[in-house]
Amino acid sequence: MNRRKTYRVWGPVFAAAVLVLLVFVTGVLDKQRVFEDMEYNQISFKENRRSRSLDAGDRYGLLNEGATGLNLPAGTYRLRYWIDGDGENRLRFSCGNNAAVSPAEVTVPAGEGWNEVEFTLQEACVNLRLDIDFVSGTYMDVVNLRMYSPFYNDHAWTLLFAAILFSVLWVLGTTGRLAGERAGVVIFIGLALLIANSPAYKDTLNLAHDTYFHMARVENLASGLAGGQFPVRAGGYTYNGYGAITSVFYADLFLYPLALMRLMGASITYVMNVYMAAVSLVSAVTLYACARRMFGERWIAACAAILYTLAVYRATNAYTRCAVGEATAMAVLPLFILGLWEVVLGDSRRYATLSVGASCVFLCHMISTLICAGTAFLFCLIHVRRIVREKRMIPLLKAVGLTALLCAFQLAPLLTYSLQGIGAAELASDVSYSALAPAQLFALGSGNTLAPRNIHLTRFSTEIGLPLLAGAALALYGLTAQKDHGLKAYTAGLLLAGGVCFSIAATELFPWSYLSVLTGGLTDYIQFSWRLLMMTVVLLSLAGGYGLTRFAGSRPDAAAMLALCVAALCTMPTLSREMRFDEYIAFGEGDNTAYTYREYTIPGSDVERTTERTVLMDGAVRMENYVKEGTTVTASVVAEGDATLTFALFGFDGYAAEVEGREMAVGLGENNRLTVHLPAGTEGTLRIWFAGKGYWRFFDAVSLAALAGLAGRRIWKMQKRRKRQVSAAH
Repeated sequence: MNRRKTYRVWGPVFAAAVLVLLVFVTGVLDKQRVFEDMEYNQISFKENRRSRSLDAGDRYGLLNEGATGLNLPAGTYRLRYWIDGDGENRLRFSCGNNAAVSPAEVTVPAGEGWNEVEFTLQEACVNLRLDIDFVSGTYMDVVNLRMYSPFYNDHAWTLLFAAILFSVLWVLGTTGRLAGERAGVVIFIGLALLIANSPAYKDTLNLAHDTYFHMARVENLASGLAGGQFPVRAGGYTYNGYGAITSVFYADLFLYPLALMRLMGASITYVMNVYMAAVSLVSAVTLYACARRMFGERWIAACAAILYTLAVYRATNAYTRCAVGEATAMAVLPLFILGLWEVVLGDSRRYATLSVGASCVFLCHMISTLICAGTAFLFCLIHVRRIVREKRMIPLLKAVGLTALLCAFQLAPLLTYSLQGIGAAELASDVSYSALAPAQLFALGSGNTLAPRNIHLTRFSTEIGLPLLAGAALALYGLTAQKDHGLKAYTAGLLLAGGVCFSIAATELFPWSYLSVLTGGLTDYIQFSWRLLMMTVVLLSLAGGYGLTRFAGSRPDAAAMLALCVAALCTMPTLSREMRFDEYIAFGEGDNTAYTYREYTIPGSDVERTTERTVLMDGAVRMENYVKEGTTVTASVVAEGDATLTFALFGFDGYAAEVEGREMAVGLGENNRLTVHLPAGTEGTLRIWFAGKGYWRFFDAVSLAALAGLAGRRIWKMQKRRKRQVSAAH
């Protein structure tokens, strides 16, 4: 490539990078939330009166009652107020979860018009309370209250993502890699993604079924990273700052970018919307790669990717339920399906694909992992003769071994805490209770006329959808009409049969009660039988892509356009409903950390008592300069005798404490809170942090080595292939 062409290709990319860097450094696109007219919108005044006067018979005291209803992330806020009066009065800040506010109280000067005060929330605040106290003078009148959130750099991140997209398309276009059919594929799939992500194009975040839980996962992860952990096992955000080890049982590998974005100044509503958009993108890419490998045709892959991206159930997972774990699992599920197909039916030397796919599913959703394990078992059982005849057992065992190595870093702490009785056994439920009525598979959107056993099933879409049903019909027609009965046709038939079977298994037609008895209740951990629709959607999307292109004949691009139009038309009602959803978290606001769920906690913990932030001191001890940041605590202590301190942290195994480099004993106290024992004569700076277990580091190294070996093997194969191509050219 000559110098002029190099400048033409990479010059705009460099310019875009410089622009993004300048925007981040200067903060020119940073924005903040303005809570205007709080005296009308957030503050509830007694008797609806914003003024008091002694001449009118009023008395000193609070003008308002109750809290503002605002849940706010940690940070520094600015309150601009105009409170008129002829005496000095007071403003007091407090949080419903007792999060620290600094300063907690400010003086309102007499008759100065507009004034400002900055206050800092040390931790996430639930239900901020702003008390206006009339304490002196003859009158007091609240004219205006206006609060400003911290600045967030959401627009700068949007510019970064736009610049990355522009750069990729520019390089591919100018180098000739994006032309002809490839351009058509990108345009069709790109439009499908644009439609599928429409609920994410807003500042607000839908308050869906699991929104609070998964927001807390991101904030917990950010807390752990800020405290110096990597990988993060315990975060100090959940349960009003008492912390949680959710990351151990609900792997957070794919949430790290979100946590980093939060630490670098993005708002929580923004990063959650970005993640769902990213999940859609990965879903389209992996499904396309899976179909392309299975069928070897670009337009089959394009049609399958469009059907999958705009599948109603996938949209429901992402935006109606905010089921981040399951939605992420669906994004990487095609890799697992492809790997299983390769090892059993395709090129068994590609067993690493199965390992990567299985590992990715495990590292985002445990229940999806159970479903995949059952699928793999049944698939291998069906093809056991072929596996034995073609000696495919060794590649299967290699795939299992490599998966264990890649996931060792997650398995080690999970087993550690599981053996201590920590888990989520209470989440297991009767799967038959959530089984769908067969009619629901063919419904359009939610409704409440089907009257299933579980009425909650009528509140969101659990149907297959017309595009997938039509694609399945065309696949069946193509299989019966054509004479080709090779591997492509067999694969399409297998996918179609699998999709039908999983659809039936999601309904009341399947004997879930009997299966629960046979498995000793193991199937109850799936929780909801309709989760199996995740497999239905993947399999029927692949089969539908095959059916559409076979039906279109010489115009497979027309099949892609048809798939796009029909799928968008059927999914848009669900997406539109979520765009107009009336329960949401607004920009500048945050999570409600007052959780009451008990999964992944130490047995016996009372999570409803986590608003208690007081450090309990037993013995002759003094403590000053107490600072708590996530899972890290520092304080100056002087112990004149043996003493025990009990902190506002759940004492999970893995915490460590020291005073001036001397290790202190830690344990469990009241409500499983973390205790630190100080021997008599201990004096200095106490530091508490989550150190984890030493042997976890070994398994971290094992997984890192396995990943490095896998990447090295891939690079070596690519170089070997390139050398063969060069030799063939000469």
